[in-house]
Amino acid sequence: MKKSMFSIQQWEEIVNQYQYFNGTINQFCQTKGITKAQLYYYRKKFNNQNQDSTEFCQVTLESTKVTKFYPDTNVTFEIGENTITVPSIEKDLIIEIIKELAALC
Repeated sequence: MKKSMFSIQQWEEIVNQYQYFNGTINQFCQTKGITKAQLYYYRKKFNNQNQDSTEFCQVTLESTKVTKFYPDTNVTFEIGENTITVPSIEKDLIIEIIKELAALC
């Protein structure tokens, strides 16, 4: 297999430059001295790497039996070393807390 004339960092820069290029892909590749196949390959490679590095917040749901006789059941959120406990009847507050937590992630 032929060794690439550019390093990975250089390919990242080329792919980034292409995003802001106002001409055609053929024009861009010609100015850089690369083929369309090379550009497609590295663009896909870097997109896949970015997708793999997605971070998620862990949400653990524990089943709790809630009936009309026991409306005082709580929902507990653990964030790091902090804990937030909300009465389960506070549906709107729980939704807002989840939205805020999602925005922090």
